[in-house]
Amino acid sequence: MRYIIITLSLLISIGLQASDSLFSKANEMYGNENYTQAILTYEKILSNNLESAELYYNLGNCYYKIEDWANAIWYYEKSLKIKKSKKTIENLSITESKIIDRIEPMPEIFYNVWWYKIIKLFTSKTWQILSLLCIWTYLIVFLLNTFTIYKIKKLNILLFISFLLFAISQSSIMYNSKQEAIIFSSAVQVTSAPTNNSVNLFSLHAGIKVEIIDEIGDWVEIKIINGQNGWIKKDNCKLL
Repeated sequence: MRYIIITLSLLISIGLQASDSLFSKANEMYGNENYTQAILTYEKILSNNLESAELYYNLGNCYYKIEDWANAIWYYEKSLKIKKSKKTIENLSITESKIIDRIEPMPEIFYNVWWYKIIKLFTSKTWQILSLLCIWTYLIVFLLNTFTIYKIKKLNILLFISFLLFAISQSSIMYNSKQEAIIFSSAVQVTSAPTNNSVNLFSLHAGIKVEIIDEIGDWVEIKIINGQNGWIKKDNCKLL
């Protein structure tokens, strides 16, 4: 068993070193403006199931340089799902300004806006850790108050914060578990039903992010930020 563990550790170490070498090589290609080769090298790392926010970010930059807006947006979005980064958000915003469609989001109630801003401050994992830490802190303080001479006031405030952080963490999980996709077809008609002879409702172009709300066969029902929804063929988009 010991030899198996040692062998596996060596293989993992060799694999990581190889990936680091490829990453450095791809970065050098990017620096030399050889974007197509850099993309192939970065994607070779991804094929080994070694993903990271930085890797997706670099791929987004490569596709931006060759003006492939849909792929650039897709990779920036993938990067943000792993780690919130100001530079990634800025690059995503710049890239979104390059695409054809200009869709205004549906107005939201002010407290919903505040709530989503709070959710986006950290990843779901971070919110979960914070809520667990606060819950455990509350339990420890509660036990101290109950079974020792030490009395810590404002226990109800700590309980409220624990529940609040727990609620945020659950909302964050639900928010980030939404199935989203990027339109990759240059133009696609959104229809009223999942059939070829249904009514065309509106059209979308490459680079737009949509939410997947249902799926039937080769069709998916999508929703865009202004609240409109309809059906498109699944192969017109790429899931995030």
